[in-house]
Amino acid sequence: MRHGRVTIAVFGTVLVASCAPFAGQNHQYLGSKTLGPYVGQVVDAETRAPIEGAVVVASWWRDRVWPGGTTSERYAAREVLTNREGRFVLDATQLEERAPGGTLRPTFTVFFPGYAGYTSASTRVRWIFREQNGFTEGEFSPRGIVVGLPRLATPWVRKDHAGSLDPFSASEDPFREVPEFMRLINREAVSVGLQPYRRVE
Repeated sequence: MRHGRVTIAVFGTVLVASCAPFAGQNHQYLGSKTLGPYVGQVVDAETRAPIEGAVVVASWWRDRVWPGGTTSERYAAREVLTNREGRFVLDATQLEERAPGGTLRPTFTVFFPGYAGYTSASTRVRWIFREQNGFTEGEFSPRGIVVGLPRLATPWVRKDHAGSLDPFSASEDPFREVPEFMRLINREAVSVGLQPYRRVE
């Protein structure tokens, strides 16, 4: 009987420890709070001219914790296009407040054809963005951010960059969740001689 109590106590300790990331102190998780609305402006990195029609995508992942391990899965994705002044407001208040435990803060992607896209998730795309002198000022929050997208000067750089864009890293069903992102990626792919993504029914 005593052996059984020890086993239950040890298992309980492991379970509590494995669920620790869901405690409110871990700032990488939402914790049923909204961090938005996310506001900002997208501009040309060189001229500071606003870019109208750029897409801003927010993607949320969720960590599921099991005794002995953790798995990550996509939770949701939302998008918005910039207006004539290059400004955007992405409000996901209800989505974030109702997010299940273990939902991470969103990652962001900003893209417009002919420019190096910005993403907070992909190392390769971030490298191209910085290599081409892109910039960010501020943060994705109600306080706001300015994202300066660098124009890609040569066709081969555009083609290489277009081949590195992966809409499925933002959403399991990007044609449904982020259709404008898919439209702009396909527009860029076709313009540089690549095959567009096609929806598989």
